[in-house]
Amino acid sequence: MFDNLIINTNKDINLLEAYNRQIKKEKKDKKIYYFIFIEIAVFIILTIFSIFRMSNLKIQNTKLTERINKLIPIEQKVKEYTEIKNKYESKKAIADEISNQNEAFNKAIMVLEEITPTEITIENMIITKDKLSFVIKSSKEENIAQFIYNMQNADIFKNIVFNGISRQGNEKRTSITADIVRK
Repeated sequence: MFDNLIINTNKDINLLEAYNRQIKKEKKDKKIYYFIFIEIAVFIILTIFSIFRMSNLKIQNTKLTERINKLIPIEQKVKEYTEIKNKYESKKAIADEISNQNEAFNKAIMVLEEITPTEITIENMIITKDKLSFVIKSSKEENIAQFIYNMQNADIFKNIVFNGISRQGNEKRTSITADIVRK
């Protein structure tokens, strides 16, 4: 059986070297397995962390969506209230302007009441934004002159113009026009 086997006597068979190579190969294999095991462990840890993070983000997203859905009706109410507030403010501004205009008219009428002698009657009064015109009548010319003098001394009237005094029976009449001073 070993007849055909030729052994070279010049060479030494180093079994120790073969053994060392086998051990180094096993150590390399262990290192490779160890490295692969670490890579798999890191991959598993990262995957678990990513899955946990994704589920956490999904939960947060769901909560935020619910919260936003709850706030949408409130936002609509705020928009409605803002529109109502803007309408109110514009109407208030208009009302204030009218009130200021009416205030000047009311003041002019109150001053007229104060300066009018008792024997004078005012007829056909027309009040515009800046002008006042009317007809007065009295039994005495002195009352008309006193009234015109009182108007000239009142701060609310200027550019007072009157047309001469006319007679109709026992009564004297004149028409007066004046500018209303706005302050």
